[in-house]
Amino acid sequence: MRRLFLPLLICTITCANNRLHAQEKKFSGWLMSMNTIKLSDKFLFQFDAQFRSSDQWKSKETVILRPVLSYMLNKDAALGLGYAAVSNWRTIEGVWDNINEKRLWQQLNINKRKGSMAIQHRFRLEERWLPNITVEQNAFKENGHAFSSRLRYMTRVMGPFTTNTAFTKGLYWAAQNEFFLNLWGGNVVNKKLFDQSRTYAGAGYRISSAVDAELGYMFAYIEGRGSAYTRNNIIQLSSFLRL
Repeated sequence: MRRLFLPLLICTITCANNRLHAQEKKFSGWLMSMNTIKLSDKFLFQFDAQFRSSDQWKSKETVILRPVLSYMLNKDAALGLGYAAVSNWRTIEGVWDNINEKRLWQQLNINKRKGSMAIQHRFRLEERWLPNITVEQNAFKENGHAFSSRLRYMTRVMGPFTTNTAFTKGLYWAAQNEFFLNLWGGNVVNKKLFDQSRTYAGAGYRISSAVDAELGYMFAYIEGRGSAYTRNNIIQLSSFLRL
């Protein structure tokens, strides 16, 4: 696991420091709710909702609603098909309004255990319909959509602060890394293969075998067009429900 996680972390730090201009720095807050409902031995329904603030927590910036139906290939792996409704609030030509993006996505989720640690690998393919926006009468107007797709890979490791392998209650730690690659339609995003990376570390409390609450810090590095890029320092509060 160390052989996989450390290179991803080094890649994130390298990408974040290899440019000296066209930089945007942000400090924002994210709220996330992850919910999993077991429908049968083979099928899971999962739903996550996210709320993200703008820089300095001044206003809302993004709201994501993301349901997915997953099929268990075996006890460790699941295939999922999902949909995402994404609302982004932006300022264009002095007008502040929301832009609605629609996504379809497929993922392979693999969960393993090593002693008291839980290790997750997630491969996600997203198809995105990005609206073309113009400003008319002090409001955004959609003029068709541009298609783009990207690949996301996330590694997450978590474990209790105790060595109890039957962990049902108490404090735990978590660390993860995720990177995004544009596969198709990158010209409508940033005209590059690399899109962004997110590195996270946090701690949580397992309230019961079904409920976790977690607080952590995430560093997101986002490539823009040309030499532009964004560094976002994020405080993230998460809840996890398993039924």
